[in-house]
Amino acid sequence: MNIEYDRTIQDVIDFNLFHMSHSSSIKRQLLRMQILTVVLVLPLVFSIFYLINHTINIFTLIITILSGILAFVLYPQFSRESTISRIRKMLGEGSNRAMLGHQVVTFSPEGIFRKNQSTESKINWSAVEKVVQSDKHFFLYMSSINALEIPKSCLPSEKEQKDFLEYINAHLQQQPGV
Repeated sequence: MNIEYDRTIQDVIDFNLFHMSHSSSIKRQLLRMQILTVVLVLPLVFSIFYLINHTINIFTLIITILSGILAFVLYPQFSRESTISRIRKMLGEGSNRAMLGHQVVTFSPEGIFRKNQSTESKINWSAVEKVVQSDKHFFLYMSSINALEIPKSCLPSEKEQKDFLEYINAHLQQQPGV
């Protein structure tokens, strides 16, 4: 089975966002940062309003509490946008020909063969830990943070996607420990 597609910066972003939203360690870290942001915002806002009014009143308390709630609610979106920006900047630093551009991925009983304009590689089925899917991609994880992305647009019909998953899962079930 051959699949050809153009791997884009958006594919890399999609994988990273998917992984962040499904990784328990990253979710814990983001929650800690979200709470830390609130802990920093509350005294800052309180101090600013106290310095302006030189008194503690209900208005100061309400603005402080609302600022904390707003910081807590907006932090996930800020973190997401920050991640997207960092990925775009990193991938903009070089040509990344080995990572981006036209990809040809061949699935066979011997393994997964990936070829692009500058590299060729073989992935043994035993290296694939799991396959998961998002709304736009299939991700074949080779480690906890590395996956081969296959855009679902390469398999436009539900039947093709179902057949693809069955093919992948059949090979994964033959591997020990998967």
